[in-house]
Amino acid sequence: MKKIGIILLSVWIAFAAKAESIGLVLSGGGAKGIAHIGVIQALEDNDIPIDYITGTSMGAIIGGLYAAGYSPQEMLELIKSDGFADWSTGTINNNLTYYFDKKEPTPAMFHINFGNADSSTVKANILPSSLINPLPMNFAFMELFSPYTAQCVGDFDKLYVPFRCVASDVFHKRKLVLKDGSLGVAIRASMSFPLVYKPQYIDSVPVFDGGIYENFPVDVMREEFSPDFIIGVDVNAGEPETDMDNIIKQVQSMIVQNNFTDITDGEGIKIDIALKEFNILDFPKADMIYKRGYDRAMQMIDSIKCSTKKRTMKASRQLSRSIFKSHTPKVSFGSVTVTGGSRRQNDYLSSLFVKDGNDTISINDAQTAYYRAISSGKLNDFVPEATYNPRNKMFDLKLRADMKEPLSAGVGGWLSSSTNSMIFLSANYNTLSYNSFDASLQGWIGQSYYAGALSAKIALKTATPSCLKLEGVMSKQKFYENDVLFYESELPTFIINYEKYIRLKYLVAIGRRSKFELSVGYAHLDDKFYQSNEVDFSNTKQDEAHYKLGQFEASFTNNTLNHELYPTSGNRLEVSIAGVYGSNSYRQNEIAANETSTTGSESSGWIQGKLKWEKYVNTSNRFTFGFKVDAVASTRPLGANYTALQVQANAFTPTPSTQNYFNTAFRSNSYAAAGLLPIWTITDNLQFRTEFYAFAPVRKIKETVNHTPFYGGWFKRLDYMGEASLIYNFQFAALSIYCNYLSYPARNWNFGINFGILLFAPKFLK
Repeated sequence: MKKIGIILLSVWIAFAAKAESIGLVLSGGGAKGIAHIGVIQALEDNDIPIDYITGTSMGAIIGGLYAAGYSPQEMLELIKSDGFADWSTGTINNNLTYYFDKKEPTPAMFHINFGNADSSTVKANILPSSLINPLPMNFAFMELFSPYTAQCVGDFDKLYVPFRCVASDVFHKRKLVLKDGSLGVAIRASMSFPLVYKPQYIDSVPVFDGGIYENFPVDVMREEFSPDFIIGVDVNAGEPETDMDNIIKQVQSMIVQNNFTDITDGEGIKIDIALKEFNILDFPKADMIYKRGYDRAMQMIDSIKCSTKKRTMKASRQLSRSIFKSHTPKVSFGSVTVTGGSRRQNDYLSSLFVKDGNDTISINDAQTAYYRAISSGKLNDFVPEATYNPRNKMFDLKLRADMKEPLSAGVGGWLSSSTNSMIFLSANYNTLSYNSFDASLQGWIGQSYYAGALSAKIALKTATPSCLKLEGVMSKQKFYENDVLFYESELPTFIINYEKYIRLKYLVAIGRRSKFELSVGYAHLDDKFYQSNEVDFSNTKQDEAHYKLGQFEASFTNNTLNHELYPTSGNRLEVSIAGVYGSNSYRQNEIAANETSTTGSESSGWIQGKLKWEKYVNTSNRFTFGFKVDAVASTRPLGANYTALQVQANAFTPTPSTQNYFNTAFRSNSYAAAGLLPIWTITDNLQFRTEFYAFAPVRKIKETVNHTPFYGGWFKRLDYMGEASLIYNFQFAALSIYCNYLSYPARNWNFGINFGILLFAPKFLK
């Protein structure tokens, strides 16, 4: 009987609606538009109905969600979710990417793609078409809004609340009132602020943010719905003058026209919300902005009640919303079509979505395939469109691919107050198909490091993704005992390491986030060094050690870290075992430059296992604890010379600033190390990072008076290392100021500043 009463009440309300209608107008404003949710919650708490809704930009997102049946709390939960944070900022969630297909990280900060569609011209694409990567948002909007587009059959009057949003056709200098078609495309067009987001195409015309021509769509409400009473919400009240240090504000000032239309007396009421202390990207402050909107609406609720008579009880609203949602189709796909690339490219991309023996593709399967496709980095854009098919009650998925040109170049490096500074250059050729081919020529040029690497990789058409990769590397690296300032690089170099090797790899994917690798390689390694740094460098030649080695290695890697150098979330596990065999020789040079003695050569072999694990746990919104474990077990023989052995020993260098140190206290054939990393994320891009490590050699390598090595006792020494750094992560590089301390030698403090990406060429004995 209770349900019947509610239904009868709903019928009565429907008749009452003919007597009075209420329209809600929502302005644009970026994250400040979250205040709209607070206003809607206040209206619902006071049983004030919303019969029509119009919005621009963020107002279109909130209005579109409400029109699709979302409650205020559901909208707030969505805005606060990790998914919303990712796609609104263009961040590709590492948990969704396909690790096997990702390009290996390099020091490149900028990439240049070369187009050659016309053989008579070469076009270089350097700047991105938008500041925010569109790829995460593409799938999110399709998933979020396509069910409601299907439910209303492309007619926004048939949504839970009739809806309109505004976009801008800048080519014809006019606003567009969007009332049908794809709900996701309409809302996204309304929020596509120039430079920040890519435009959406409607009837083959690129359209941008509706705020350019009408940021507060009162006129649209009047013309489209003509309600009896209008409630307008403007989240831009009390805005300060343009901030000339903010490029987005400058662009907004130039392109947004001053064509504000207000609500006249007797027509309705306007709710102005002062949010000038918040910026358009302050989505992490959603609760504060929501409360500001709620409190402001409650201040004006008596005026609204006095001006309106129509009410909708909570039970009736919940029932009508539930009935609407019960008719919303579930998203699953019966067919997939890809266009935009060559036939082979389209076929390959389509195959990622189709599972053998399964005619239905779930939304989760489609998301997995979508993120696998974009993980390769070979697509400029990948736009999905879901069209409802009433015959099978599923959706047809159509994807439009915008392929990157196969030729590209990379430029980057590392600028440092130490001698680690280097320039990185690369030339790349990449294709996308069942047998994708990738080739790269890379070069490092620096004060202490030189390297060249050539690699070629071809994908194999196997049930489980796999590939073959051939790489060759030549490198030269100079080592110092601790930080050496850039202007001191002409000092005699304590150690120089040369590598030349070639390696063939077979790689296979294991799930979404892991890969397994088998490799075989051959190398020439050459070291030059002084037995002591207390010699007459002008009259002493360096000793030499030479190695000819073959290696077979198997390794497993799982990686979900969010940053290569300075991660704050995710984990990484690397496990490997290698067998090495070859010959080595040692040449000792006496004090006199014209006198030498040679100790001869010998053959040896050993087995080595490595374990590296790191994990980051977010204890709050701003604080993270990281944990690191690094262990090596090796049967490598001692050899004839202490320094020659130390040069080739496994080194523990856990931070970018310690990569070029040669410190015997943190080198050993076998060791165990662990670290704790308290991290304070001050802002989204700024972090204060502290790292504390303990290092214990299984058996420390010691030296006789004749420079012969021998092992000490088991776990007889423990050394420490600590570093504090202030890091700002740009989209393309990182800037860091650091201070570190090493327990050996005494008073080993180091300070410096770095900018860029520090990644070296692969080493033969990793």
